[in-house]
Amino acid sequence: MAHVRWRAALGAVACLGLISSAQAKDPDVMGRWLIAKAALAPWADPQQQGGPAEEKRLVGQVVTFAAHSVTGPSPLGCPHATFNVHDDTADLLFEGGLAEPDRNGKPRDAEALARALGMTTHTVRTIETSCSEVAYHRLSPTTLVFGLNNRIYTLHPAH
Repeated sequence: MAHVRWRAALGAVACLGLISSAQAKDPDVMGRWLIAKAALAPWADPQQQGGPAEEKRLVGQVVTFAAHSVTGPSPLGCPHATFNVHDDTADLLFEGGLAEPDRNGKPRDAEALARALGMTTHTVRTIETSCSEVAYHRLSPTTLVFGLNNRIYTLHPAH
């Protein structure tokens, strides 16, 4: 009888592994996404210079998520991607950037800032790839965002 329980336990562990792998491989963003716009991040110094050349290079480009790759302009491409998918609250988005105090040390309202960006739920799906430091946050079914060099880029499904 103990042998049967041991096999059932092993089967359950194997099933959990398969479920976990499926979630990691299917971040629910598969397909083409257009980088529609960029804006200075709330945590960045408003007087900060730089960034226009990178914005010009990225805005209007397409990022394509496939089962094992991400294609897009550098540094977004990832030819042999594995995905880490998890849910985050507003204070964890952009590596905690929305929750950082302002220049005067006053706390920011991360939830209000996230709502202003398009967050429609208490948590959002975050997708990280194995070969890029960029994390994509799915704020709504039609909005992905990522942070890069003190800018927040917004993506929408490409048609």
